[in-house]
Amino acid sequence: MSRIAFLRGVSAGALLCSFLPSFVSAQEALPAIDVGVDRSGDANPSSGAPAPTSALGSNPGGRITGYSATNATSALKMDTPIMQTPANVQTVTRQTMDDQQVVSVRDALLTDVSGVLMTPNFAAETYKIRGFTNYGNSYKNGLFEYRMLNLDTTNLQSIEVLKGPAAMLYGRAEPGGILDLITKRPLDTPYYSIQEQAGTYGFTRTTVDMTGPVTQDKQLLYRFNGEFFSTGSYEDYPHNQNYFLAPSFTWRPNERFTANLDVEMQRYIWTGDFASLPSIGGYPAPIPISRYLSLPQVTVNDPRDYVKRRIAYDWTYRFDDNWSLTNRGAYSMFWMGGLNTYASAIDQKTGYLSLGMNNYSIAGAFHDYDFSTNLDLKGKFSTGFLSHSVLLGLDHMSEHEPPFASLSSTQKPIYIYDPHYSYALPINIYGSPVYSTQSLSWQGVYALDNISMLDDKVHVLLGGREDWASTSVNKLSSTTWAPKVNPLYSSYWAMQVSHHSDYNQAFSPKVGFVLQPYPWLSFFGDWSRSFGLNNTPSPASPNPSAGLPPQKGDQKEMGVKMELFDSRLLLTFAYFDIYKSNISTPAPTPTNPSNSVMTGLARSQGVEFDMTGKLTENLSAIVNYTHDDVRTMQGALSYDPRTLLTTQLAVAGTVLPASPKNYGNVWLKYDMDELLGVNLRGLSVGGGVSVVQSSLGDNANTFTLPGYALLNGMIAYTTKIGDSRVTAQLNIKNITNATYYLSSSGPTAIQTGTPRTILGSLRVEF
Repeated sequence: MSRIAFLRGVSAGALLCSFLPSFVSAQEALPAIDVGVDRSGDANPSSGAPAPTSALGSNPGGRITGYSATNATSALKMDTPIMQTPANVQTVTRQTMDDQQVVSVRDALLTDVSGVLMTPNFAAETYKIRGFTNYGNSYKNGLFEYRMLNLDTTNLQSIEVLKGPAAMLYGRAEPGGILDLITKRPLDTPYYSIQEQAGTYGFTRTTVDMTGPVTQDKQLLYRFNGEFFSTGSYEDYPHNQNYFLAPSFTWRPNERFTANLDVEMQRYIWTGDFASLPSIGGYPAPIPISRYLSLPQVTVNDPRDYVKRRIAYDWTYRFDDNWSLTNRGAYSMFWMGGLNTYASAIDQKTGYLSLGMNNYSIAGAFHDYDFSTNLDLKGKFSTGFLSHSVLLGLDHMSEHEPPFASLSSTQKPIYIYDPHYSYALPINIYGSPVYSTQSLSWQGVYALDNISMLDDKVHVLLGGREDWASTSVNKLSSTTWAPKVNPLYSSYWAMQVSHHSDYNQAFSPKVGFVLQPYPWLSFFGDWSRSFGLNNTPSPASPNPSAGLPPQKGDQKEMGVKMELFDSRLLLTFAYFDIYKSNISTPAPTPTNPSNSVMTGLARSQGVEFDMTGKLTENLSAIVNYTHDDVRTMQGALSYDPRTLLTTQLAVAGTVLPASPKNYGNVWLKYDMDELLGVNLRGLSVGGGVSVVQSSLGDNANTFTLPGYALLNGMIAYTTKIGDSRVTAQLNIKNITNATYYLSSSGPTAIQTGTPRTILGSLRVEF
């Protein structure tokens, strides 16, 4: 019996045992499930607000949230209604994730929020928001995590996407926007759920969700979310496994004080499968997307191993109905071992692909330690005819990477049209291992005042933040090189050979307004600046040991929001214009071919439309559309057009990689009632389409990623068996089995899209 088959049997057996006793009771049809906005589910998990009470019959486990949200705390760190927030913030709710059987955060973002695209990156899970990569801009319950990887939806209540520069509240940030993952929190009514999923490529997943009071007076509550999944891939060799445990606790000794404690433990093991499809003749190489362009003898035998531990807390004390103090803190650690391969070059004429390799197993593994905390004082008061909602805060983030070694290696090229993997062995180790260590420290103070006037029809936001940031990077090298039988696992002594550090200080303002002539209609606008990353050392700078100046972002935005059908449907239309400056761009010199200088300027200008909620009592919808023109305004000062393919220089006028001008999604779900006199309550059907225009795949705009359209569908039936609620569901993604290319970061880093997948599930709640 194979290991996968055994794991499937264990999962199915556990599931069967959990609800077998209930089958002795007679079935009865459930009443129609209301997927409208559930106000009881709008509690703010990150603020320490009391967790909502949930009964199995009305809102099991807080899952029936609808498709739209009325509040998004990431926007202003306050419970300001979306209609009064001068920014475009979108939320993927828990029910959206359940209806679409979303396992990864990536799948939720790419289909349910406008302006979000994927970008390949082997060191972190990164996305493009409004055209700019959000590397290092992911948060959980409002707390920063420098390097998120393998993001899963098991313990998430919602995903918030705040569009545009967020530096006023969050510090160093990319100008496109940030992600904030909101976790599930304990409920004061007992709830238990187990779900078993199985699908294409040997996919199997078991998830558990349990919550309720620990003490009889319900002052102490708990919640536990756990997951195990195992899956193959549409590629020939990769295989993934994930183990995830997430207990959390809420303590409410009185009405004024609430504290939460969250713990996460994850181990993710997967075969290295970094995007490595090359471009040939201006398009993705004409080979099957199942072809594995790496060395299975190496990557399968030494898979990547990611272990993460995270502990976080938050507490809120309410002085009265108007003033409160909140403190949050989180510490996370991860280490990663194994091998990662990447394609370094493609011979366009012969089809031979050169591969490089990074080894994370030598000298232990790659480690990362993050700590973040903040303190927020929130209050409301009036001065004459003006009502003020104010926030005063300070925060700190530190990140440290202990010394780790990276070892460069090459192998014989792979022939992409008919690879013979054994021909590419042995691996050629060259040079000495390079050790490096990095430390980051960011802190800031911020304040905002959201002023309301004229019977809450006009709102003006004034805010600003002062940041202090320091970065220290040490490069080290081995003093000895003594290969053993397997040189990938040799021992080394290291010494420092280079060091660079820099210190930056910046002010990030934000000004916004909301005009709300009617409760259902708002016009908004804002102007904001961001303080971003850079820190790339350059010998051409006045101080060679220092990094380049930090990137800056500048955005102007305006739009309109509408809440229709008794606030069950939310529509947002936004126009934005973002400039990103101080971009590090290559400037090779005869003596330093890797030299970089601060000359880059890029612009993202476009419109977004989002519609989420209910069109009728039975019909729910998610509709979004993005038009975005993302271009380099100023790039390399000198270049040879004949070498753009190999140098990948960004020049003025070129489009940023994998930035389609137009893309959008539609998802509709209908909850049945009666059909021809037949009671079909509990039955739901849904489907949708995602359409993406063609785009250019690299900095130099030398090849095209074709446009594509994907069809998705679902059917689910929920009924009661005894005291348990049972849901059977089937989702099909990419129904037409279209071949498509999801993203790209260069001519040898094209990310292929997943073919048709079928995913079935059975959930029991009691």
